[in-house]
Amino acid sequence: MKKYSYRKLLIILFMLNLFAITVFYIKYCKSQLPNTIHIKKGEKISLCYNIPASATINNQKIKLNRTFIFQKCSSGQYEMKTSLFGAIPLKKIKVKVVDGQKVIPSGQVVGIYVETNGLLVIDTDGFTGENGVDHAPSKNKLYRGDYIKKIDGADVLSKKQFIEKINQSDGNSVTLTVSRRSKVLKIKIKPEFSKTDHMYKIGAWIRDNTQGIGTMTYIKKDSFGGLGHGIYDMDTGKLLKIKGGFLLTPQIYSIKKGKAGTPGEIVGSIEYKEENIIGSIKKNTEKGIYGTVSDTESKAYEIGYRQDVKKGKAYILSNLTGSMKKYEIRISKVVPSDTDVLKSMEIEVTDKRLLNLTNGIIQGMSGSPIIQDGKLIGAVTHVFVDDPTKGYAILMETMIYEMKK
Repeated sequence: MKKYSYRKLLIILFMLNLFAITVFYIKYCKSQLPNTIHIKKGEKISLCYNIPASATINNQKIKLNRTFIFQKCSSGQYEMKTSLFGAIPLKKIKVKVVDGQKVIPSGQVVGIYVETNGLLVIDTDGFTGENGVDHAPSKNKLYRGDYIKKIDGADVLSKKQFIEKINQSDGNSVTLTVSRRSKVLKIKIKPEFSKTDHMYKIGAWIRDNTQGIGTMTYIKKDSFGGLGHGIYDMDTGKLLKIKGGFLLTPQIYSIKKGKAGTPGEIVGSIEYKEENIIGSIKKNTEKGIYGTVSDTESKAYEIGYRQDVKKGKAYILSNLTGSMKKYEIRISKVVPSDTDVLKSMEIEVTDKRLLNLTNGIIQGMSGSPIIQDGKLIGAVTHVFVDDPTKGYAILMETMIYEMKK
């Protein structure tokens, strides 16, 4: 009886392990497949995924662990259904057949200035009022990440204007229209007089703009894409909602080299003057910033898609030194899926000139375009914290798609 129970337990444990291994393997196979494949109209491409899976597209069956040629003559979107061992469904892959596209790689280091879409609440705080009484009018009413859009029904145009309106309330309650996540709320707050500042306040730290230095990735006619990642608020850690902004010519003072644990940076400043404006920022997304800029006569490159990217030598473009230069890098990994589009490639700086200048990838280089085999394939996004010679990159197909949305 005991032997039977023991065998039964072993069988149950074996089945549970088998189930866990199967689930893990299916998850692994899904991670080896992209969500989208872009194919240039009329182009023959070779795709090979090293998993025992098959696919069906337009009634054509394909083995994904073998090299196959896919060619379509008409533009449009198709669906490729994939399955493991021809039986277990994996994922549906979008196959987008597109016209050939060319864009101009930039690599220009730019100043970035954006204005928030409303006043961003960074935090709330207390202060001392008359007669030594402590006040915190915004506590548990406003929260970090809120956007103040209106005060008493009137649009809020700037932080300065908002402070003036609060002071002009003479301590009477005001109604704030606030955007919180996907909701719009009306919140009533009673300003209190600050003994220190000699004015009425609500006890909230707010911001209406931010600025920094980054790199413009490409230009397409009168549009541009840059950074390869979004602009996040340094205090809230959230993607900034913006109403607009500008690209400006920056003043570069020096370059701080990166080292393990401490990222380097381009040290400089931007001055908001009309003669410094080179473009307008229209949107800030997780996959970069986009807007309009003057067209240029520089050489245009074809866009390389995920299947065009391979391990090995490539180049980044940057005008860190004041003139545009091409620096050699090595692509060490190409991620097959879209799990984290900002880390679709792992790269390593191998060019001695750039290593001597920066020690690798530094803040401000985000957006530097990556060229391989005469095609624009992506842009630098992040540096490895423990090794400044290495970093991540986004695919160019992702940025181009984001610009069109």
